[in-house]
Amino acid sequence: MPAAHEDLPHPVPPLAYLRWKENWFFIAMDPVDEVYGVVHFNFEPGFERARYSCRLSVRGELYEHTVEAPFPAEFAFARAIGLENFALRISGPPSRFELAVSARDFTLELVFDQGRPVFDFASCRSANPDMPSFQEVMTLGTNLPYNHQQQAMRVHGSVRTAGAAAGALVPVSGYGYRDHSWCVRSDAGVASHFWCAFHFGDRAFGVKEIHTRARPAVWAREGYVSDAEGERVLRSMEFHREGSSSEGLPAILRVHLKDLFGRAYTVHCDVANRYAQVPLLSEKPGSQGVYHLTENFCPCRLEETGAKGCALVEIGSAGGSSGS
Repeated sequence: MPAAHEDLPHPVPPLAYLRWKENWFFIAMDPVDEVYGVVHFNFEPGFERARYSCRLSVRGELYEHTVEAPFPAEFAFARAIGLENFALRISGPPSRFELAVSARDFTLELVFDQGRPVFDFASCRSANPDMPSFQEVMTLGTNLPYNHQQQAMRVHGSVRTAGAAAGALVPVSGYGYRDHSWCVRSDAGVASHFWCAFHFGDRAFGVKEIHTRARPAVWAREGYVSDAEGERVLRSMEFHREGSSSEGLPAILRVHLKDLFGRAYTVHCDVANRYAQVPLLSEKPGSQGVYHLTENFCPCRLEETGAKGCALVEIGSAGGSSGS
């Protein structure tokens, strides 16, 4: 006999929000010139749309620009993507990415190059098989395609703003990352996550952890270290929140890492004294299941060596509180 509720409308499961996305995500961190930002290219063929967003902090002032457009008619293997006023040009090898954004209150021109080797997170699945992968968790165990690569780079260029320093051309020269994914994923089903990029110049890390509302007890963790010894999978990652700062964020995020050869690294991120913070939406604003993100640019320190660097600490939550 069916249960009493079976004749009624049913809750929509997270599986219903699985979608194919191809994303490019660029991170610029320049503590000297006080420019921090993220630029996001998001293509969703199932919805026949592309979304382009740029969030910048320039000497303490926040600038935001988002554009939505139809999915491009010419997409596969295009060297140039985007729009006339929000463009990305890709060349190489070696990898080089040229960004140009023209908005009402700022113009931005950046080049990402001089990168460390590209890391493919697929390596984590074979080198660390005991840890649930992002593919397993984000596609709800369906084993659908999930491709994700990351590269630590240098960034240089300029931004001209219409803010307090109207008309001033601010140079940009610092640390950069580029993140590229093409996969089936369910952002609407995510409960919370950390995604962090730690850049120390001669050594870089990319680490992330996530769990979903469908399987809240299962955490996926993936990460790597890139230095003079090459690129290596991280076999263990522990994220420790210490104290509290504004908006429910931790005062300190201390990340304990161990590579596949057993070498330990501890990265101390000073979130309370962050350089800047910019918001980001991974889903279309106003749509069902919007996932909330904060991008926190922080000073960081590698405790084993004392080396100082710059970090992006991305904290996400389905409930809108970064403290989840």
